[in-house]
Amino acid sequence: MKQSATEPRVNSNNRSKGLGVRGQGLGSFVGRAAKPMAHSNLLPIRRPVGRAVVGPGAAVFTVLMLGLVASVGVAFASSPVVLVLQHDLVVQRGLQDEELAHLQRVKSKASESWTRVRRGAADFLHAQVQGETIESLRRRDEDLRLVEGQLLMDMLEMQQLRQSTIVRENLMAVTQAELRRLTGGTGPSRDLISGAWQLVMEPGGHNGLMTLTLDGTLIQGTYDLDGGWTGSMRGTLVGGRVRMERIDSQMGFVAIFYGALRVEGDDVRLEGKWEATQLATGMPSAGGWVAQRLGKEGE
Repeated sequence: MKQSATEPRVNSNNRSKGLGVRGQGLGSFVGRAAKPMAHSNLLPIRRPVGRAVVGPGAAVFTVLMLGLVASVGVAFASSPVVLVLQHDLVVQRGLQDEELAHLQRVKSKASESWTRVRRGAADFLHAQVQGETIESLRRRDEDLRLVEGQLLMDMLEMQQLRQSTIVRENLMAVTQAELRRLTGGTGPSRDLISGAWQLVMEPGGHNGLMTLTLDGTLIQGTYDLDGGWTGSMRGTLVGGRVRMERIDSQMGFVAIFYGALRVEGDDVRLEGKWEATQLATGMPSAGGWVAQRLGKEGE
């Protein structure tokens, strides 16, 4: 049978090569697809330099990528994938710590702005009652508007930071869930909180012993610091992060502890920042803390 003049000629070698592509695994196909096109007119994508920004789009992208890993099969659940996810989790926790510290700084700045707004508003009313000139009142109003604008900017920045921390917490929770699936950790989580801890608080290098127990996500315990300071601790553990309130036996609710759980082999520690709830003359209002777990898990 003669071939039509308009019908394209199909070489048998080309046919076999086409079947060969289909016969190869997904990894080979993806590997070739990832190679850059020789004559592509597309510009290379460059990552912006600076602080990483987490938004809803980034969270959705990560969820989709984790879903792709889960759908491909056990072949992709190898140690390189686990290592990448573990490294990503460490990076996200570090960025979360930076954002929380920045949020605390903005909170302090907003508190100062609010104090200036209150004083400015009171001074303006007092000046008006005292019969200051219109020009003087205008200058006071302009100064007050500037302070009010700064307060609004601080509040907006706090809202954005809070939203970013929430999105990042969700991102870390998704990553942790995928890590548990890939490593077969479907059982109950390990209790790395319950036990005795050696506590150090800065500034001042205050040392002491802290005993904690974990019930679900709730933390309870006691502490005994040098100088005779004793009391109780209560708080939560969510996504590897702790928030504990220090309640002193003499002074009551004196501080809030923020921190993260760090695990490196048998080395288990808690570390982070603390904030005083009672401001006393000559006493620090904030600082850092670290607690080293004593003994092994279950002891």
